Amino acid sequence: MGTAMKVNLPCGCEGVRGAAGVGLVSAAALLVACSSGGSVVTGPDVPEVVTDAAAEVAAEVAVELPGLPEVTPDVQLPEEAFDFGGPQCRPGEGCFLDPCADNKDCQSGWCVEHMGDGVCTQLCTEECPSGWKCQQIAGAAPDLVYACVSVHANLCRPCEDGGDCKSAGGLEDVCVRYGAEGSFCGGACEATQECPWGFSCKKVASVDGVETMQCVADTGVCPCTDKSVALGLWTPCESASEWGTCGGKRVCGEAGLSVCDAPVPAPETCNGNDDDCDGEVDEPNLVEGKYLELCDDSNACTNDFCKAAAGCDHDLLDEGECVDGDACTVGDHCEAGQCIGLPVACDDGNECTDDVCDGKGGCSATFNTASCDDDDPCTVADQCAQGVCKGVAVSCDCQESSDCAALEDGDVCNGTLFCDKGKLPYLCAVKPGTTITCPPPQGVDAICLEATCDLATGACGTAPDHEGFACDDGDPCTVGGACKAGDCLPGVAMSCNDGNPCTDDSCKPAVGCVSTPNSLACNDGDACTTGDKCLGGVCAGTGMLACNDGNVCTDDSCDPLKGCVFLPNQAPCSDGNACTSGDVCTGGKCVTTGAVDCNDGNLCTDDACDAVAGCTHKLNKVPCDET
Repeated sequence: MGTAMKVNLPCGCEGVRGAAGVGLVSAAALLVACSSGGSVVTGPDVPEVVTDAAAEVAAEVAVELPGLPEVTPDVQLPEEAFDFGGPQCRPGEGCFLDPCADNKDCQSGWCVEHMGDGVCTQLCTEECPSGWKCQQIAGAAPDLVYACVSVHANLCRPCEDGGDCKSAGGLEDVCVRYGAEGSFCGGACEATQECPWGFSCKKVASVDGVETMQCVADTGVCPCTDKSVALGLWTPCESASEWGTCGGKRVCGEAGLSVCDAPVPAPETCNGNDDDCDGEVDEPNLVEGKYLELCDDSNACTNDFCKAAAGCDHDLLDEGECVDGDACTVGDHCEAGQCIGLPVACDDGNECTDDVCDGKGGCSATFNTASCDDDDPCTVADQCAQGVCKGVAVSCDCQESSDCAALEDGDVCNGTLFCDKGKLPYLCAVKPGTTITCPPPQGVDAICLEATCDLATGACGTAPDHEGFACDDGDPCTVGGACKAGDCLPGVAMSCNDGNPCTDDSCKPAVGCVSTPNSLACNDGDACTTGDKCLGGVCAGTGMLACNDGNVCTDDSCDPLKGCVFLPNQAPCSDGNACTSGDVCTGGKCVTTGAVDCNDGNLCTDDACDAVAGCTHKLNKVPCDET
């Protein structure tokens, strides 16, 4: 163990406490840090940060130490070696309570949390300024480091619960609700204890509902510190309406706390969202003590569904009872999503009243003046009057069918009269089914006859008709038949000549004209064919005319109308004479245009031309010059 020594520190009652006395401050002192749940205490050149839990443990084991006896060091160190800020420290140079972001910003080497922001602290042995505690912040026995730790490290810091407010110097600090402003950390206090300037010690309820004495802001407002802005700290907030309460956040920014982002609670609609912020989605709304379904279209003939973000759906029903709200219908039922009822039957059995539903489920009758039937055969023009059917009396031609005998005309073919009582006045009329209709004449002579009925007996017969009219005697081999005395007389024989030489034409009584193919010689009308002959009823040539005249100076062809045609050409040719040249066809003949030159340019030959052999060169003995 090292020798303890007394160190005079310029910044007040500061120093390092060991297990057995006062020791030298270690340059490698450990760091204790608190994030959102406690104060931040940092030391120089330390590689790791102790978490909130570690900070709380450190806070729990920290104790107020008794005064220690002065010990003279074996070695006297210069005073400036422990200069962490003293009377000569100027504000802004890392003195006690100067703002800081890091340990290196402080002359003591320690930057801690105070009132929700970072400030420089000072080392200590026992005593610290009011609102600060001397606690171990780093090291291990025997080299323990003690510094002043704020008892209000997180005071007025935005918080969500008490865990955000605990610190090494304030384990009893809780998260306090500041009304619509949000929730902020308080600082544990006693009624007789002073709070920081601008704060008062009051009994308040934490966000967890526990009553405790806490330092709270007198103005009811906690502004954002630079550190709160840098960390983006936030506080819960609420938006309330008659439909409920929605939670949100207010976040620290450059302009202070933001506006609460909680949505305004609204009645639930079918959209897949929790509109009233009660933790349920698309549930029925409670209105005046009744739960109202979201998608209720007030139609009993639809099945209503909420399909979250897709909205409401209404299935049309084709069955089931309903109420259409019309007192003048009964048997109300669903059809294709509509409530359909049948009209109330309002028929009093009187055709002289108009019967209607009175709108209350009952019926009312109003007199009309419609035509009617009073069931009296001796009246006509029956009409309603004051709800009664009345007609005008008439006289009838008959009362019985025998009354009509005097009106008979003696013609049994046009029927027998009877007394028709079907309507007024009663009249004598032809009795249905008593008229005689004779069938029309049949057969070949039908057109030359007419049906007749014997007036006395009603027997049917025929009589000549259409004298001289054209008729068909039924023989396909005759034409020009005519009616005479009720008979269709045959006409003249029909000509069956079809004008085709390759058919034999005849007429068969059962069939009519018949054309039978033959094999006779014929002329197909084509001058270029030969051996023309009938085949299958068609005249066709059996060969083609040869039109070659053996003359190379003509182009040979055949014209279907003229036959062979030989047209002169201008083709090259040979006249058969080897002594001519340039032979060419002219006017259908081969004509020469020049003679063959047989001169071989040799004086020692006699040059000549033979019509068959062509040029000849016979040797001679004519004197010549060898040169």
